[in-house]
Amino acid sequence: MSNPSPDSKIGYAEFGVWYDALRSTVLEPALKTAEASLRSALTELLSDRDLARITSTSGRVKSKRRTWRKINLARYEDQIQSLDDVVGTIDDLVGLRVTCINLRDIGMIEAALEAVPRVEGTGLWLDPDSERDYVTEPKESGYRGWHVNLGIEVGGTPVVCELQVRTLLQDSWGELTHEESYSKDGALPPLVNVLSTRMADLLAILDDIAEDLRTELDRIDQELVAEHDDSVSLAASTLAGQAADAAALLRSRWTSITRPTDLAGLAWALQREFGAEISDDWFGHRSFKRFLRHAVPEGEISTGRQAYLLPADSADRTHSSATEPASDGVLEPTQATAQARTESDLPSAPEPARQLRRIDREFPLLDDSEWPILFGHLSESWRRVKPADLSSSTVNRLTRSARDLARDAGTTFSRRKLDYVVKALLSVADSGGLVEQPQSDRSLAAAFARHTIQRMVELRIIERADTQASTSVEHWIVGPTKS
Repeated sequence: MSNPSPDSKIGYAEFGVWYDALRSTVLEPALKTAEASLRSALTELLSDRDLARITSTSGRVKSKRRTWRKINLARYEDQIQSLDDVVGTIDDLVGLRVTCINLRDIGMIEAALEAVPRVEGTGLWLDPDSERDYVTEPKESGYRGWHVNLGIEVGGTPVVCELQVRTLLQDSWGELTHEESYSKDGALPPLVNVLSTRMADLLAILDDIAEDLRTELDRIDQELVAEHDDSVSLAASTLAGQAADAAALLRSRWTSITRPTDLAGLAWALQREFGAEISDDWFGHRSFKRFLRHAVPEGEISTGRQAYLLPADSADRTHSSATEPASDGVLEPTQATAQARTESDLPSAPEPARQLRRIDREFPLLDDSEWPILFGHLSESWRRVKPADLSSSTVNRLTRSARDLARDAGTTFSRRKLDYVVKALLSVADSGGLVEQPQSDRSLAAAFARHTIQRMVELRIIERADTQASTSVEHWIVGPTKS
């Protein structure tokens, strides 16, 4: 309904005076502060490479007429008895929106915001219980997006701000359907609903295709930093001109990093500065890794499918910077991040897993009770798909199958988390670690645990001989050893 009921305790004239005062003294300052705080948090928590995937960050204060309309909806009849109840009941008087390119970028922002405090009154804070995942479970209208409530304090008054994160295509659907303008309690004509839903489904398919494209581009990025077997000698060329400038940037970055840094991100940053054409031969070295070895000959590079440049004194710094963001190739000095989440807010993950997450934001921090559910669905998907290679199509088939099985069972796992586990398992299979098709969830969990522990050793998060740390990670993923 859009008009107040006959026995409404709030009159429109009274509401208007109240709203005008609230907007000027609280809502508009809250919007300004929240926008600045959100942009600052994302800048601190994401690399330049990740920030380039955010196309816009905007906000708005809900208008007087739309606020009046909303507080008089039937669902708020028992919750709003006076104007004092409005701010605590309506959570989108201030709205924030972040638009990004791919579905995976939604997960990237979600992961970054895990570093935002959960405690009211600490600058910008986040309410984890307010999360609404309309990507996994779209609204009946077809709307897709990820929502969560952020809070900000203005003059001692806490204000809730609804954050909506959408892909470009999800945002386009909202613009094309004018959902906010035409949404109402009464049903829309059936043809409008049918066309809106059809368009939403088509755009969702395009989002999946765009995600597949990004997966392939990420593979190409990894190829760009691969070290090929060729005849170029590190001593065969002298760095001069742009090559010397690029080498100086890499060396400066190496001396400032405090944690392992992704080589693909470093290569991206150089291409951004000097142009994509440098990747044709990397100043005569034919691969980024060879050029990096020439520029920083004493630098150490991790092994494994995803290579990292280790800090100059990583042996001393492994545990020193728990709250600093992963740089992912940003050439500027690392900034301090927002206050980390309290230990009680985090899943039941051991400390080495949390340290790996600080380096690799894609690494899933699940609760120990979630792992057996994930591997149960993935085991069934593995039997159905029978993966034979590491191609992006194989990853997509496994991920989609597991996600559908989980959804049918009443649980949800984001594509980002499933993708990560699937790619890790396929890399283990590719290297001979899974000789036979795994038939049990526990065998998959054990393979993923071994892969994770090996990465932690390579990145110097744990020592190879530290059996206590390794066991804590294994028990977190696989569960206690069965007697």
